[in-house]
Amino acid sequence: MPSSFDRIVVLDFEATCQPGTPPSPQEIIEFPSVIVSLRDRAVEDTFSTFVRPLHHPTLSAFCTELTTIRQQDVDAAPPFLDVLAAHQAWLAGHGLLDAGGPERFAFVTCGDWDLQTMLPVQCAAAGLPVTALPRVYRRWINIKKVFLDSMKKAKTTGMPAMLQALDLELVGTHHRGIDDCHNIARIALALAERGAKFAITGKLAASHYPELPLELQWGDRVERAFLKKRHLASLLGLASGLFHTRMVRAFLADGPEITDDDPLAELAPDARIRLVSARDRPAT
Repeated sequence: MPSSFDRIVVLDFEATCQPGTPPSPQEIIEFPSVIVSLRDRAVEDTFSTFVRPLHHPTLSAFCTELTTIRQQDVDAAPPFLDVLAAHQAWLAGHGLLDAGGPERFAFVTCGDWDLQTMLPVQCAAAGLPVTALPRVYRRWINIKKVFLDSMKKAKTTGMPAMLQALDLELVGTHHRGIDDCHNIARIALALAERGAKFAITGKLAASHYPELPLELQWGDRVERAFLKKRHLASLLGLASGLFHTRMVRAFLADGPEITDDDPLAELAPDARIRLVSARDRPAT
């Protein structure tokens, strides 16, 4: 994947909330995005829609006060799965989403919550496996980390503090998703002017992926197994216990070696993995 992207898509969800513990399941009620060209230093397009919550359809007074999103806004909105499909179509219309093709952009969020926590929770509530999401929704750039890398003396990374440090005023209403997206886009452009690089800083934790049925092959032996955590170390440990010998390398069925956790996130159920033990001849 690219070490730095020319185009980014800023994303900032708003979700059902209440004083104290959020509703369970918490649901997205605003799904906004802004496409930013870092090369041209410009906003290219905006996507913004409310989302109708299905499990807890009535917004709390606290939620409306915080976000300015009203009950009638969400009552008239489409449900999450329709909005997600529209969002993907919007990205594809800009040439950014090509199934099986290279990733042409990365999402930028203010913190890790949007894509590390909220999107998986929402997908589970809607009955959508996270593995059905295009991979780009499972990786992101945390603007706070880009900010800290560029502004060495900065001590706080809240959105208002980052704007202030960059001599920018907050525009619109904080905690209204589309306004936050535009403010984060302005931060990104200001950091780009300072030479900041925009590379992936986070990816979906293995704990969010479902258990994976696999065929493990060592020599002529093939055994069925279930990988609970999509970590390479977990895979090698599982295979070592299954074959009663220490496994040190793993390969996809079509040949490439698995050298980190990323390929495991994309594996289809019942994929075959070839194993090499510590006492085997070096694999080629």
